[in-house]
Amino acid sequence: MAKIKTILISLTSFFVFIASILAFYVWWCTDGSIRHAEKTAIPLIEKIENYKEINGKTPDSFVDLGFAPDDFWGGMRTERKGIAYWYEKISDTHYLIYFDISLGEAMYYHSYTKEWDIK
Repeated sequence: MAKIKTILISLTSFFVFIASILAFYVWWCTDGSIRHAEKTAIPLIEKIENYKEINGKTPDSFVDLGFAPDDFWGGMRTERKGIAYWYEKISDTHYLIYFDISLGEAMYYHSYTKEWDIK
């Protein structure tokens, strides 16, 4: 009897674990994760805008904002709350910030429109 109870508890724990992974995956693939990443990027965008206001141009990289250099695959990135953000200087007045949402797909913040876009 005790062996059956142990097996039932193990099976229940396994299914709860699988259900948790599936719930996280569904959350990640929906707007929840994207909205979270957009909100997490707000302080980063504000820091870039403050830099631009003080220096009259956009920063060359995240290093100019005081972040430790994190050279990854030839591009500068920074991580905030588990999300890797990438920065690309377009000109002295415009820039892009982006993060990956799936393989080959990313969410981009365009400084000239002040809006997010999926590409």
